Amino acid sequence: MGLRYTRRPRYGPFHLNVSERGVSSVTLKLGRVSWRVWSRNRRGGLSSVDLPGPFSYRREGRGRRRAEG
Repeated sequence: MGLRYTRRPRYGPFHLNVSERGVSSVTLKLGRVSWRVWSRNRRGGLSSVDLPGPFSYRREGRGRRRAEG
């Protein structure tokens, strides 16, 4: 496993996920709800909702496809 570079600067309610290849996604966080506004891999929509206590809700994703063979 190699060394990875990531950072997550905030500009008001917007969070940018930045890696070696540039910006990978932009998330809008309003209160307890996080909404992915833009993503390099075109997966936008509801990211997560913080619930009371130690709980949170995240919609189940399609996951990554694995290479067969």
